[in-house]
Amino acid sequence: MNSSHVWNYYAEKSDSASKGYKRGSYWPRGKMLGGCSSNNIMLYVRGNSRDYDRWEEQGNPGWGWKSVLEYFKKSEDNGAQHLLQERADYHAQGGLLKVNSFMSNEMTKLVITEAAHELGLPEIMDVNSDEYIGFNVAQGTVYKGRRWSTAKAFLNSAKDRPNLHIIKQAHVTKINFEGTVARGVTFDLPGQAGITVSTKKEVVLSAGAINTPQILQLSGVGAKEPLNRLSIPVVKELPFVGENLQDHVIVPIFFTLHGSRPIERSMDELLDSIYSYVRYGLGSFGTVAATDLLAFVNTQSPAAKFPDIQYHHMLYLWKTPDVGKITECFGWEDYIAHQIIEQNQKSEILTVLVTLLNPKSKGTVELRSSDPHDAPIIKANYLDDQRDVKTIIRGIRFFRKLLDTENFGYHELKEFHIKIAECDQLEYDSDSYWECFARYMSTTIYHPTGTAKMGPDSDSSAVVDSRLKVRGVQNLRVIDASIMPDIVSGNTNAPTIMIGEKGSDLIKEDYNVKEQAVHNEL
Repeated sequence: MNSSHVWNYYAEKSDSASKGYKRGSYWPRGKMLGGCSSNNIMLYVRGNSRDYDRWEEQGNPGWGWKSVLEYFKKSEDNGAQHLLQERADYHAQGGLLKVNSFMSNEMTKLVITEAAHELGLPEIMDVNSDEYIGFNVAQGTVYKGRRWSTAKAFLNSAKDRPNLHIIKQAHVTKINFEGTVARGVTFDLPGQAGITVSTKKEVVLSAGAINTPQILQLSGVGAKEPLNRLSIPVVKELPFVGENLQDHVIVPIFFTLHGSRPIERSMDELLDSIYSYVRYGLGSFGTVAATDLLAFVNTQSPAAKFPDIQYHHMLYLWKTPDVGKITECFGWEDYIAHQIIEQNQKSEILTVLVTLLNPKSKGTVELRSSDPHDAPIIKANYLDDQRDVKTIIRGIRFFRKLLDTENFGYHELKEFHIKIAECDQLEYDSDSYWECFARYMSTTIYHPTGTAKMGPDSDSSAVVDSRLKVRGVQNLRVIDASIMPDIVSGNTNAPTIMIGEKGSDLIKEDYNVKEQAVHNEL
């Protein structure tokens, strides 16, 4: 692994989605120690009980909410005393993963929550317990104002173990098989290709929802026809490797605030923030601005327990110096980016990311070639299912209700209309307008899952079983976000860490059983 880079991938641009992006939807992947936990936004969100109970109902014993909750708690070292006292059944101390609140006093979060309160929308104390609907200031994998990645949490604590060897800048090219038995892996280093290592017991593949199916297919595990086409010998035909790709598609909507009286951050405030961060780990440099404010709503039933839409909030301060770089990260077409850059010279901008939690549309990860250094073909297939479009539109309209509140009025929160020629020919605020807008502005929030689906023998689309073993081969497991049968209703960092915790116990259980059996025979 390279500790300082990311893979720059793009999901293919299509007529159905991401039409406002130059190269399609930008999907960075963490090519560094700690993976994507080293470059994500650090939000600690587990999803809800229904997510995991559904996994178990689909034939995956041991993956229901009560079971996985113990693995969330096993990792956790939560610093919020009020949660440890009032939500003791859901949280723990003593694990390796630091979980704390961001020390942010960004006023915009209060503006939004008070406006929501005007409409009777609740503020919930802890989205990681049994409350799933409302506005919540989330915790993060952060400690004293600094990122607490899985590398810091788990690798640092194990770095002196004699059975751990970390090789940086390695690029795995394939899994090596004898027949259908995994015997090791081949990887490249800069200036040195084709290095082979063998395993005494098994190979564990934890390359993520994009690279795991790519490596499996490069190794001959996948659908027969495309492997034959690329002259890759078939080890085991598993047609659904790379299928079932699920992601939380977002549609950003924009608001201006304090347009007649923009709030200017002085140089003294900046210096104070730098000092507070360096000295105490506090201040704006130890936060994610307004991004730790989350909201979960059900757009069809106010009385529902479980949400269908999540809102993330991003704030561009007035005259943000690097706002152009921010728009580059999204990859918008120039005519969209320029509107945001120009407006930011006049006011602050609040971007609300309307996030579809339970997508019906599913995509694929396919090999581009037999070259392991070629990026795979990612087809996100966002909004292919019209039910997703309808839910997104409901989500947009649900948030826009806040425009009529006294709080939004006082702080001059107004819609910022992004001009898109095709959409502007339609009646504004009609279903057809918002569908057009969604198809231009839809993109990823970096939560790809599901491409090596977990399921029982009766599920022909399953790639791994409930013990995460790859079907039809021996000595090979997948332990990462790709095993999710269905994406969880929230950010995927914490659930992926949970999968790692549970997966490690499954391995220990399997080998303890085998060793005990051998001992008994002797």
